[in-house]
Amino acid sequence: MKIVLTGSLGRINQTLVPKLAHAGHDVTVISHNASRSGLIKIFRATPAIGSITDEAFLTQTFKGADVVYLMLTGIMASEDIYAAATQQAEIYAAAIKAAGVKRVVNLSSVGANLGPEVGALYMYHLIEQTLTTALPDVAITFIRPTAMYYNLLSSVPTVRKSHRIYTNASLEVKNVWVAPVDVTTVLIQALTKPTTGQTVTYVASDEQTYLEVASALSKTLKMPDLRVSQVPDEVMQDHLITAGAPAAFAREYVKTVAYQRDHDFYADYRAHQPRLGEVKMADFAQVFAEDYRNRQVIK
Repeated sequence: MKIVLTGSLGRINQTLVPKLAHAGHDVTVISHNASRSGLIKIFRATPAIGSITDEAFLTQTFKGADVVYLMLTGIMASEDIYAAATQQAEIYAAAIKAAGVKRVVNLSSVGANLGPEVGALYMYHLIEQTLTTALPDVAITFIRPTAMYYNLLSSVPTVRKSHRIYTNASLEVKNVWVAPVDVTTVLIQALTKPTTGQTVTYVASDEQTYLEVASALSKTLKMPDLRVSQVPDEVMQDHLITAGAPAAFAREYVKTVAYQRDHDFYADYRAHQPRLGEVKMADFAQVFAEDYRNRQVIK
């Protein structure tokens, strides 16, 4: 199959690209960074260097593809992440239509079924809506991963400094986590098995409360006093901005977590309950510990 992937060589594509190529597929990887070309070629894929905001470039790259994988990148610094997400979806849709592509797999997110009340994740609702409306004759599989384990790595500095994880989430409600490699497994199935219509598939690896997350990390780090602390929304927003997050995104992200805390956020996930993947929180704790140790060495 001829498969075109957006997303350069991010966390998911680093495992997705070599697996697809090893299986014998003709894989093209879109990247805005020409320095990625060498590694893409090592993975036995073809680099296509250009911008995902360039409709003409995308149209040319998509031509002849059996399936195209679309994901959202590079908009977190936008003043209006929702306008930026909608604009990107419109560019994707126009290029898909002009190139005559008949199958699309879109990396969306848990929460995409909800409205603006869900905060930052609403951008995925807008993308799904835009693609669905603009491409009625295209088979689209929307892949909705849950919270990525690697988001927890943002807590490494506070764990190192004060043995604390800070969040505005509930500490006792189960959150659903996922590893990139488990997302890759589902993506390979979606990309290589022909489908019809427009469908939704959730992806998850484990279900753990923040208290359980802290316990797993405490054991792996051999840090018995590691704790997770719930803080007010405004404190969490200030913390994210201080850590370098754009103010507009920090505001909407905190809104997302507050919605998860105060509402039945996972209702649609449970209605489409997937089989949990292989990577559990205890496995990710090893990754967290490695990152923790590496940052100590760098310091």
